[in-house]
Amino acid sequence: MDLSSTLFLFLFLPVFLLLYLLAAQQLRLSIVLAASVVFLTWGSKSAFLWLGGILIFGYWAGLAIGRARENGDRSPLWLWAGIGMNLAILSFFKFGAAYGEAGFMQLHLPQDWVGPIAGLAVPIGLSYVTFQMISYLVDVWKGTAPVERNFVAFAGYLLFFPKLISGPITRYKPFALQMAELAPTPDDVAGGFRRLFTGFIKRVLIANQLALMSDAVFNLPTANVEPVFAWLALTAYTLQIFFDFSGYTDMAIGLALMIGIRLPENFNFPYIAQSISDFWRRWHITLSTWFREYVFYPLERRRFKWAGQQINILIVFLLTGLWHGFKPTFIIWGLIHGAALALESLSFGRWLKQAWRPIRHVYALVIITTGWVFFRSNTLSYAFEFFRRLAGDTTGLTLIPFSVSTPMPFIEPSFMLALAAGVFFSLPVSSIWSRIRANAEQKQEMTFFLFQILEDGALVLLFILSLAMLLSADFLPNIYAQF
Repeated sequence: MDLSSTLFLFLFLPVFLLLYLLAAQQLRLSIVLAASVVFLTWGSKSAFLWLGGILIFGYWAGLAIGRARENGDRSPLWLWAGIGMNLAILSFFKFGAAYGEAGFMQLHLPQDWVGPIAGLAVPIGLSYVTFQMISYLVDVWKGTAPVERNFVAFAGYLLFFPKLISGPITRYKPFALQMAELAPTPDDVAGGFRRLFTGFIKRVLIANQLALMSDAVFNLPTANVEPVFAWLALTAYTLQIFFDFSGYTDMAIGLALMIGIRLPENFNFPYIAQSISDFWRRWHITLSTWFREYVFYPLERRRFKWAGQQINILIVFLLTGLWHGFKPTFIIWGLIHGAALALESLSFGRWLKQAWRPIRHVYALVIITTGWVFFRSNTLSYAFEFFRRLAGDTTGLTLIPFSVSTPMPFIEPSFMLALAAGVFFSLPVSSIWSRIRANAEQKQEMTFFLFQILEDGALVLLFILSLAMLLSADFLPNIYAQF
């Protein structure tokens, strides 16, 4: 089930909120868990079995680590067992998604095993669930988080449906403190709906319209497109992935707020970044935080004498690429970012901080968009050919019939409007608007009602328009759901 689907918005969500808000406080956690189980199993019963297995094993591993700590035993046996199991399951499905039946054939498995194994679908939210489980086990072992003995509370944390598919990644302790008192206020519910509507609008009115162009180009078997269309597709994808992912995160944060839980922010205008290190402080913040806390810092504490910090940075971003998928394109994407960060940790980084601001911005955008070419391309050969098109090379270009090229939507006004809106709202326009509103309200408190009516009216109208567009077009799932 997708948070943007009509099934979720007009059946699942109303029923859940009605039961949840009318229930006694002591029953709310159980209702959240029941809703999460329904959400998880609605489209994939196998996902419930896999994630349920991870949940049960992780719960018992946490208890074992807690008992060992109480007895003064600092042995990491159960910790490594838990980490190993999660990474093994994650790697198995990532490998299968990348290479399918042919990949499993190369492992020399029995012939009658290959088909059923290759046919297993990746459980939704697997990458996020495994990383949150690993962080919980590490925190319990280190003593920075309590052992959760209440299975319902632990399951509620791991399977919490707003963040199940695409995060944000949350650590156990701050989440558990909020689960202990689920008491959303009317302002929380109203604010949650506003955030939900905002995310829905970003996904449908901007991301989905941009996807028409980017998919039409990047889904071709070869980069058989004119240079101008290659640049248009790259721009469209750069904006599409941001508005799709950040829009989905907005919806998750809004839903959690209605429940009475504040999830961490995951984006902060990443395309105004002045460096790649700045970009990763703004893009998928909870993922970069996770890798910093649970991979980079431990590596730094055990740094090899012959190796500098740069090696550890490259390792972290190699793993970041693999987290997205076991494909060469994702690995190169990760290493591009890792190499840029490693370079910025040297004297180049000191020079960059003193450079003219537009130069820093152009540098960051060049690295980011170069990475997106590999990230979106299905093969390395396509990516390298695509770069030739970006450079203006038309060698071997053969024009294909209009009907075969999935009528390029660059002629559609909706695409051009989405492109303009994407560029405009990728800038910190909302922050500027918030400051203008705060200054006006400080001078005259009554303007609060005028601003709120204008904002809410615009949100409702845009939500209705988004809903109409969603119903009139093919449904596009969340990009990051595949990871």
